[in-house]
Amino acid sequence: MADVITENNEIGNTKQELIASLVQRELAFNAKLAPYFTDLSVFAVPGAKSISFPKLTSFTVQDRSEGQKGDAQALTSSLDQLDLDINAYVSWIVDAMTKKQANINVEMEFAKRAASAHGRYVDSKIIELGLRTGAYNFQNVGADSDVSYANLLDMFEKYMTNDGLQEQGAWIFSVAQHTAAMNLTELKQLDTFGEPVVRNGVIQQIMGMPVIIHNGLASKELFLAGNESVGYGFQSGPAMDEQKAIGYGVGATQVAVDQLFGVKPMQTGEKSAAAGKSPLILGLND
Repeated sequence: MADVITENNEIGNTKQELIASLVQRELAFNAKLAPYFTDLSVFAVPGAKSISFPKLTSFTVQDRSEGQKGDAQALTSSLDQLDLDINAYVSWIVDAMTKKQANINVEMEFAKRAASAHGRYVDSKIIELGLRTGAYNFQNVGADSDVSYANLLDMFEKYMTNDGLQEQGAWIFSVAQHTAAMNLTELKQLDTFGEPVVRNGVIQQIMGMPVIIHNGLASKELFLAGNESVGYGFQSGPAMDEQKAIGYGVGATQVAVDQLFGVKPMQTGEKSAAAGKSPLILGLND
């Protein structure tokens, strides 16, 4: 039986798949906010520059008397549009000598860090284009103050009044605001909520909704937002590819990781919210 030679093509394909898998895992791990909002990627079909999705009005329930005809109702709809215009890109060149002399797997480590950067970038766009742009109401407007328990109660009241669901809501704290909240007497006392709010050194939940601590927020920022308040969609990626960069030695490569996506506030203009604002996003310190 003849010897079977493992060629570079096979090794190269395995390496590509391994790095692509690592990129996916790292990006998902570092995009901490994405799971709390609505993924519209299924609508980002090839060739589309945007995603259009219907926004329907609601039915009004009628108490129909026996023998009386009920009133038929018609829902009206409008279209929300999410532009797929964020072309996130990271690229690097690995010198042939670096590959040979490094005591780490340079390609894997660089890919891991590129994916982490992409994940943080996705979160930054959810904050910038979703939460900050779409918040219809801010507490301590312009005051740049530490959070108070009264702020939390008011944000919760407005969220629930605007048909927000507890099981779909989340608090998103900056690191500094989480520190301020940890010092609130109401969050320290067991009799306020009936159980410890602070566990394992961090605030786990407030008023039945989870707390996320995110260093992508400005020092005094804090948001309460529902799952349907922000939509995002990926048309491509994350994807990774490489090519030879022979100018930097035999075996040198140039690698790129990119993705194409969009982010937008949702349910805008509903309830008492102004155009472009979502009633399901409450903020602290505009």
